[in-house]
Amino acid sequence: MMPGQLTPHHYACLYSWFAGLFARELDDQHLAQLQSPDVTLWLDHLAALPAMQDGVLALRNSIAALQLRPDARLELAADFAGLFLMSQKQAALPYASCYQPGDARLRQDACEEMQTLLMEAGLERHQAFPEPEDHLAINLELLSHLSFAVSENMAKAAACLELRDKALNQLWRWLPAFNAHCSEHDPFGFYAAQSQLLLALVKHDRMVLSQR
Repeated sequence: MMPGQLTPHHYACLYSWFAGLFARELDDQHLAQLQSPDVTLWLDHLAALPAMQDGVLALRNSIAALQLRPDARLELAADFAGLFLMSQKQAALPYASCYQPGDARLRQDACEEMQTLLMEAGLERHQAFPEPEDHLAINLELLSHLSFAVSENMAKAAACLELRDKALNQLWRWLPAFNAHCSEHDPFGFYAAQSQLLLALVKHDRMVLSQR
């Protein structure tokens, strides 16, 4: 990877990785992976992008703090539940509909919009993940799928790019608010750091697209 450059394949891997982090509690294998050479290398690559340096530093600090945290997996599981499964007043629920202004009808539009994007991409919500379509992890998996499709299917690259732009813009409409909630309600800071880096990645992605 050249400094300042991410390929569609890189975006596919990164969005898939973030999807897994926000989809479910981390097990021991995922915790070990955070300290693996592969993740260290990815963070080194991302740190070459000036816009992501703060997010990378925050994540590195939170990973280092995990090594000093007794019962890290259980504590992170409690953080996950407190942030993503509780009341929105003291949490950061990972659903686009929670950040839509107006009445319930407008909030329902967020689910319907994601359903349409998934249908246009030829995808559907996996039954093993019983969450509404406006869940952050589903949006990120869609972006991962479309990023991979752009790099692998040249015949449909233009259509995939257009759909990818729609999914990215849909996510951007509420991701900053979600990140703010994570920062406010995650005292330990692991998921706040993840959200901060994800926000920087999406912002960088949109900037590159605007220059295309």
